[in-house]
Amino acid sequence: MLRAVIFDMDGVLIDSEPVHLEAFRMMMEELGIQFDREYYMQFVGSTTEHMWDKIIKDFSITLSKEELMSISDKNVKKINGSSGYPVMPGVKKLICDIYESGIKLAVASSSGMTRINDTLEKMEVKEMFSAVVSGMQVKNPKPAPDTFLEAAKMLDVMPDECIVIEDSFNGMKAAKNAGMVCVMYENNSLGTEVDSSYADYIIQGYDELDTKYFEMIYSHVSGEP
Repeated sequence: MLRAVIFDMDGVLIDSEPVHLEAFRMMMEELGIQFDREYYMQFVGSTTEHMWDKIIKDFSITLSKEELMSISDKNVKKINGSSGYPVMPGVKKLICDIYESGIKLAVASSSGMTRINDTLEKMEVKEMFSAVVSGMQVKNPKPAPDTFLEAAKMLDVMPDECIVIEDSFNGMKAAKNAGMVCVMYENNSLGTEVDSSYADYIIQGYDELDTKYFEMIYSHVSGEP
């Protein structure tokens, strides 16, 4: 029985990946390092902590992770202004429908807790989520299953009672490593095709979807009548 739906955040609730890509490009330019789009793509779906560690090592950067984060945040604010990240069309209505059905909701994101909570508050859906997990809180980030397993633990449900909605390869692999049903939100905003081999179902948008749709997916994948 489906008891919980767990959303990733970046690229699933909000269309933030193009902003992060541009902020990364601006940061590399400031550091005097040639921007490589493919180099950046490896970090989509993983934590910024992992990204900063690897950048510092790969380019022998003398700045700290905190200083790099500050540069990145400054660039994001330049791009976004006061409006914040665009919310994915139809997702708020879907969240409300799932919440009203009694199925539990969680966010399990590689982003920091402050940014997750800020996003949910701006979307005016924070009170609907019974669990919020940041990849910064767990031992191993995506594609390890820790982030999703922690969400299931907080919701007091079994992993095989959950559906995860993800857009990145790392995130989808993490969902299947956790033993959960995985729905891929096909987000083409970066113009790059994402490996969907870990997805049980693929969706292109939320406008026509409701709780019964996800219950149907869960039943089909899990073999329930």
